[in-house]
Amino acid sequence: MDGLILAGGKSTRMGGRHKGNLVYQDSTFMEEIIREFHKETDSIWISYGQDIHKEYAGCRIVMDEYPDCGSIGGIHAGLCQCRSEWVMVAACDMPFLKIELYHFLREALRQSDHEARETVNSYAGVVPVTDGRIHPLAAIYRKNMAETLEEQIRNRNYRMTEALKRQEILYIDVSENQRIRRMLQNINTISEYEQLECQKEEREEC
Repeated sequence: MDGLILAGGKSTRMGGRHKGNLVYQDSTFMEEIIREFHKETDSIWISYGQDIHKEYAGCRIVMDEYPDCGSIGGIHAGLCQCRSEWVMVAACDMPFLKIELYHFLREALRQSDHEARETVNSYAGVVPVTDGRIHPLAAIYRKNMAETLEEQIRNRNYRMTEALKRQEILYIDVSENQRIRRMLQNINTISEYEQLECQKEEREEC
C-alpha cells in the first residue's frame, strides 16, 4: 500500500505559511505524517500541486496533471503515479494523524467484505465520517479511482464529495471513537494554530 500526502494547498487562511511546515511537539506536520506512513507504506508520495515546498528523504514528489483544482487534483495525480492498488491519503494539516486510522479503515473494509460475502474490489474507497461529515482527505482509495476523478476534473467539478457519489464507497462512522475523531482534526487557520500552541503550553505547565 502506498501513502499520499496532500501538500499543494495555498494556505491562504494561514497567511500564506505552508501548513505542512507548522510545528507541533518538535516535529512539523509533514514530518509527523511521514513518520506514521513509514510504518505501513511501500512508497510515500507528496503532492505539491505546482510548487515544491520541501523534499523529504524516502518520499517521492508528484505534481498535479490538472493545476488549480484543489485536493481532487492532488489525489488524481497521486493515484496515477502510485504503484499499489490501494493508497492511504492524508492532508498535510492533520498533526494528530496516526497510522492507527488506516488500520481501522482497512479492518472495517475487510469486515464489511466478509459480512456481505462480496469481493473487496466492489469498493473504490473507504472514508471516515463524523457526525454526518465525511473526511475524504483522510481515507483509503483504490488506484482506479483516478479515472472517475479525471472525468470529474474535465467537467470542471472539483468537489471530491461529488466524485465519491459516483463510486461505491464504504463510509465508516467514527463519531463515537474519540481517539479517531482527534486524528481527523485539521488546522486550517492562524487562530486554530495559535490555539494548538496554547494547548501545548498549558500541558507543559501542568
